[in-house]
Amino acid sequence: MKKLSLMMVLIFTLSLFLCSDASADVITALAIEVNPEHLEKTASYARILGYNEESNTLTVELIAPEVFDQDEVEALRLGDTIFTDGREVEIKSMEVTAWGTYLINDQGASGDSVFLQRDLSGNYRSDRENGYVWNTVAVIECPVQDSLLCLSFMDDQTGDTLELPRVLTARELTAQVFTEQPAEDYFATWASDWVYVVFDGEANLAMICRCVVPWYPLSISDL
Repeated sequence: MKKLSLMMVLIFTLSLFLCSDASADVITALAIEVNPEHLEKTASYARILGYNEESNTLTVELIAPEVFDQDEVEALRLGDTIFTDGREVEIKSMEVTAWGTYLINDQGASGDSVFLQRDLSGNYRSDRENGYVWNTVAVIECPVQDSLLCLSFMDDQTGDTLELPRVLTARELTAQVFTEQPAEDYFATWASDWVYVVFDGEANLAMICRCVVPWYPLSISDL
């Protein structure tokens, strides 16, 4: 009888463990809104990877910040899991700051920390020390139209941010930036995460805007 009672206790304990594990939630980022098959009248964050002089095309990597649903983030509990930056992270500790930022595994092992900042839509973006976590939407080749304009908010001589952007034509863009500029300078800015592109009604690349100053969205409480 004692053996039977002990067995029942063990089974009950195991069932509690399994139920607890099964009840743990796993959250993933929201679907990316940009559709590379239909870029008509759209804008997207991007990295300009290079210029092909023979085909007169720009190689453009469309990117999007990793965004999590507000309700799912605010329902997170210890033991839940978040899939971010290509990996699953179990939540072992969690703190919410006065600004609404979630600090997950803040004192954890290297690579195990996740920071979620609330954006203007109320959802949360995963953040790292050097900026958001970005997902690649697609890498496409964009013909350089004569009407293409580029707005640059950085002074290439001083590195200072300009109040109003410098405007480059398509010819100036391809000649000055992608031909004459040193590769290390080019990839530090044009291929950074602080560029966005705009497509016209026929899905042609119409504008490139380089905003090189990292910015973070205000939280709702700051508005």
